[in-house]
Amino acid sequence: MAVSNDSYYKPDEALHELQMQETIMKALVDVQVVLRILVDKEIVTREEVQKYRNEVGNSPKYKPVLDDIQRQKRGFQAAKDNPQEYLKAIFNAKMNGDIK
Repeated sequence: MAVSNDSYYKPDEALHELQMQETIMKALVDVQVVLRILVDKEIVTREEVQKYRNEVGNSPKYKPVLDDIQRQKRGFQAAKDNPQEYLKAIFNAKMNGDIK
């Protein structure tokens, strides 16, 4: 993961962003370690892990957040694919007072 372009000019923000990325990566590694131990010791199967992953991902606690992330990813991909249209939409939103 890279530091966002804006953060190159703001060392405090860049350090914070890197610390957040490091924390996320360490958590991911820990989760993978636990899952691997459970599967290797035949406490759970990979299929059970996948089943629970789907159940948890679709739960009311996580689904809205995951859906919002997907929505934002689609929006930013569209902006990347058509930057002129994206800038036009931003400009219009600013002119209409929808964003500051």
